[in-house]
Amino acid sequence: MVGWSMKTTWRAAFSAMLMVSAAAHADTPVLQAEQSDVATLPPVAPHWFLPATAHDAYTIYDGDAGHILGTVPASGLGNIVLSPDRKVFYVADTIWSRGDHGTRQDLLQEYDARTLKLLREIELPPRALAVYKKQDFDVSPDGRWGYVFDMSPATAVTVVDLAHASVARTVDIPGCALVFPWKTGGFSSLCGDGSLTNVGYAGGAEVKVTHTKPFFDANNDPIFEQGLVDRATGRALFVSYSGKVYATTLGQDPVIGAPWSIQQAAGQPVAGTGVQDLAWRPGGAQPFAWNRASGHLFVLMHMGTYWTHKTAGTEVWELDPVAHALVRRIDLPEPARGIAVSPDAAPLLYSTAENGKIATIDVRTGTVRRTIEAQAGPVFLVPDM
Repeated sequence: MVGWSMKTTWRAAFSAMLMVSAAAHADTPVLQAEQSDVATLPPVAPHWFLPATAHDAYTIYDGDAGHILGTVPASGLGNIVLSPDRKVFYVADTIWSRGDHGTRQDLLQEYDARTLKLLREIELPPRALAVYKKQDFDVSPDGRWGYVFDMSPATAVTVVDLAHASVARTVDIPGCALVFPWKTGGFSSLCGDGSLTNVGYAGGAEVKVTHTKPFFDANNDPIFEQGLVDRATGRALFVSYSGKVYATTLGQDPVIGAPWSIQQAAGQPVAGTGVQDLAWRPGGAQPFAWNRASGHLFVLMHMGTYWTHKTAGTEVWELDPVAHALVRRIDLPEPARGIAVSPDAAPLLYSTAENGKIATIDVRTGTVRRTIEAQAGPVFLVPDM
């Protein structure tokens, strides 16, 4: 009798629990099945920026809010460009069928800037796989041509017809490297003897190549490979290791201005090229930026001797390249390896510290708006530059 009573009690309790559970579920709203969708970004804004991040991608940040908006896939050897109409991201990249070996493929990939969807891929000849620089790949100001720097092992530039998704031709540039697009009709490359090679190409079979005389001393005061180009005007700024600035209008016959000194613009002596000559000097992996609205040049500066051109900078100097004058000096919260500046009239300065943190700075006040834990590399992409 005792055993039968315990079983009856247990069964009654269990039945009561089931009824309570059923009643509870009856009041619970039915969950709807999750619907898959694709988010769409707004049009690219002036304060967006894309640093190279540690996860084989470029991460899109909103500089005002500090939020991540998306990522564009790219390897550590990939080069990225935003099309002049801001509608497409182009990535020139290289992959192997077995990760780090196997069959090699060089590709130009096209991503929609609103959905980040891969639209198409264009096969390329072997591109240069050297230390990453923005100047390894660029797009003409009208968006018609892509220029990809090659090294296999001779140096050349592959011209890509972006409208027809095909390679138009390859142009040999012996002894020269990198690409600096003109306002229209071609590009220039830096040469080891201190000159420029200038390649005019407007389609078809005809290519016109010219060479300038050497304009800088490649042995005693070489210029940084990270020269700046305003694609809308075809104006370029090349800066030497000692801090001389060569303003250049690119074209078939470039116009190269007389050099002026960053240090003299700041009221200091010209920096020397001796191993004991201590001075403020440009340096870093991406040491220059150009604000389109003002036309001002921004330079990452450090105190050092000659040949310290890869040293992280502690200040950014804003300079007027027309007046050859210092506008302001901006202290950085941490030494930085790379900088970028937004293109608008209320510019933000972005700097990447050696630990990968990004500081977002109001140029007009020098105030640090925020610090982003990004694990970023020193190379940035900003709209229009």
